[in-house]
Amino acid sequence: MPGVNLPTIPSVDIPSFSLFGLDIPSIHIGSGLLIITGVVLIVFLIFKLLKISAKVFVKFLINALIGAALLYISNLVFGQLLHIDALALPINWVTATVTGVLGVPGVIILLIYNFFMNK
Repeated sequence: MPGVNLPTIPSVDIPSFSLFGLDIPSIHIGSGLLIITGVVLIVFLIFKLLKISAKVFVKFLINALIGAALLYISNLVFGQLLHIDALALPINWVTATVTGVLGVPGVIILLIYNFFMNK
């Protein structure tokens, strides 16, 4: 519609930097944060509709966040720092789903699977 100013999504640009000789690429935080927030709200609503307690939801969310952080760290350490391609996990919808649902055990399963499939 002409003449209507829509609000913009705030974003943050973190420039690239080097840490212990490892180049960390620049990161743009913006719409991704909005998508993550939306997904968390949708999952919370599903838990509410299925009458699952908030305690279970918080455990699920913490497990998924720890798994995602572990996925990122393992990819950073094995893929970029140690250059062990058999243990470097790509971050895509399959690994994100397995990690989100299973958490830390999901990352371990993905590492074992990736190790034996890339030999």
